[in-house]
Amino acid sequence: MYSIDPVPLSHDGPSDIALWRIDIDFTASLDAPAFVSLSDDERTRARNFRRHEDALRFVSVRAALREELARRLDIAAHAMRFAPDANHRPHLADSDRFDFNVSHAGAHGLIAMSAVRRVGVDIEQCSDKFDWRSIAALTLDQEETAWIERLDAAQRSAAFYDAWVAKEALVKTTGVGITRGLQHLTVLPREGARVTLRKQIPADMRDVAAYWLAAPDAYAACVAWSVTPFR
Repeated sequence: MYSIDPVPLSHDGPSDIALWRIDIDFTASLDAPAFVSLSDDERTRARNFRRHEDALRFVSVRAALREELARRLDIAAHAMRFAPDANHRPHLADSDRFDFNVSHAGAHGLIAMSAVRRVGVDIEQCSDKFDWRSIAALTLDQEETAWIERLDAAQRSAAFYDAWVAKEALVKTTGVGITRGLQHLTVLPREGARVTLRKQIPADMRDVAAYWLAAPDAYAACVAWSVTPFR
């Protein structure tokens, strides 16, 4: 029987941030008992995915999120209600005790959660066959693109994914800045695990920090958070 067992992950961020990895079993059925906590709307959304793999990613991460929140709020997982905030960022409809963010790609998902501050997380599956230059204008500052081009060919793809996950995690923390594209942030060159925002830092990013995470082979991941607590 398929069960969802989130794997707690260590990170270099504040201790109030909990982080988990979800390993997705693509042989599971959408009717598996592991997904009993999902709402009717979530089940409908899952069945609207064209690919079974995409549906499994969504329901596995959402069910795991429900279970982790339920343990902390002492309510039934199926009773959890979600709603978008003003920036279309999901939050709990009936409680403001926890902030959370999720991401999934390939065979893995990530969940970040905190009772103290806003959080953002991103994971991407890295592919050497992906033409990163095709979206460079939407994701990279021109100096970042130039810096990647100076790397050895074998390093370029990994550097692009490092930039991508860092920027996604940063903007997901606040929910603002997404419509401007990711190129308004500059995070390369990378030096160590801490993400350093370079050049002029946008106003919406001045209170956000991030660290790259140790990810499974062929994946890149990052967690971000608001430096100033919201409580």
